[in-house]
Amino acid sequence: MRLILFALCSILLLSGCGSDETPAPMEQMPNYFPDGIGSRWIYKNSDGYQWTREVSGKTNIEGKDYQVFEDTTPITGTDLDFLNFTYYRVTSNEVMFTVSEKVTDYFQTELPKAVQDEFAGLELTVAVEPFAHPELIFFQIPLAPNFQWDALNITVNGNIILQNLVLLQIPFEARIRVKAEVVAESPLDTPAGNFEKTYQVEYQTEITHTLFSTDETIQGRQTIWFAPHIGVVKIEDEHDVTELIEYSFF
Repeated sequence: MRLILFALCSILLLSGCGSDETPAPMEQMPNYFPDGIGSRWIYKNSDGYQWTREVSGKTNIEGKDYQVFEDTTPITGTDLDFLNFTYYRVTSNEVMFTVSEKVTDYFQTELPKAVQDEFAGLELTVAVEPFAHPELIFFQIPLAPNFQWDALNITVNGNIILQNLVLLQIPFEARIRVKAEVVAESPLDTPAGNFEKTYQVEYQTEITHTLFSTDETIQGRQTIWFAPHIGVVKIEDEHDVTELIEYSFF
């Protein structure tokens, strides 16, 4: 009996039963990729142009819940800039965002330019055939140096329509591939502050479209610096450099 009582007392002492002390709450780590509604980031490019990105709400697309990014005075352009996205979602090990609208807008804008010399003076429109709702894998959590992944690989089909006549169509096929790699881990000094650890991630995009049985390939490269629990702190491509100048989280 004494042995049993001794064992019970030992368990009670180890478990802290009967003590007036309250266990200290565990520290909650901030989101690796901040996504609270109202969180905002302010960026400035090398020309001094300033714009704001804010998490403005939530939406559901094809049964999946997404956060919504809203950009104030965003930079406009026709390049297929996948890093300038609107809808994104964060899982336990990945950050993904949608590209359907961006892909469709790109082909509707750029393909008529590719054939404008052959059909000068004619009205050209582009109809993109419905395609599966694709997601680009922005990165996997947590990031690690030298890690590589296929961020996007999709095929898009459609037609260039002349004079809005269904009988006058030029079919096209396009393949979009985006490969990503964490090329470095290092501290980074920005106008928003000095970040002790950032991951430099390089995205290489290749777009091949077929018109008149001829293939044309366009390549591009973008690099981002990501600070865990902060977000994207720097963006660089062949045209510009953009840096984070201010941020706040909710």
